[in-house]
Amino acid sequence: MMTDVPNDHLSIEKRSGLPEEWRFLLLSYPRSDWLSHASLGEHTKFWLQVHRSFRMMGAHLNERTDAYESGIVTAEQFRHTMVRRLQNFLGSLDHHHRIEDHVFFPKFMEAEKRLVAGIELLEADHTVIDAQVHAMVDVANALLRSPASDKDALKRNGEDFAIASRRIVKLLDRHLDDEEEIVIPLLLDRGEEELMT
Repeated sequence: MMTDVPNDHLSIEKRSGLPEEWRFLLLSYPRSDWLSHASLGEHTKFWLQVHRSFRMMGAHLNERTDAYESGIVTAEQFRHTMVRRLQNFLGSLDHHHRIEDHVFFPKFMEAEKRLVAGIELLEADHTVIDAQVHAMVDVANALLRSPASDKDALKRNGEDFAIASRRIVKLLDRHLDDEEEIVIPLLLDRGEEELMT
């Protein structure tokens, strides 16, 4: 697995999309056609469903963070409601990325050499996101450990959590969009039997 991004401007923190040379299959398989495409298989549908669930969890995390920051929920309520959801979100994300890195991405790179650099970029994204997951766990634990009686600590740690939360959701949204633009057209073009079995 690659851990360094070859060009800093392509890092997940800086890019606004993929270079055109990695989007060549997208010309034949535009996003608007994916769900109705004759080659859409169950594995590809599941991949898209998993990504949709991550986007929904991220949106929910942002909504709860907004509610906390606007005073609709207290820091105590915020930390109580977010723990289980956060554990599920981060655990599912880690599991998904491990399967991609160790099972599917190597097959995809073997199948289409023109996408090797793009898939390596997606692997580098995983490294950055994983570091943010660890940072988020740290701030979540600090929030959980804050005594209810210490309003300043609750506020400070709640604010740190909000920053970490928004950061990881932003990075993940960029990554999911870019990953889909590489992976889904490849699956539609080559078929699941070749790439996912």
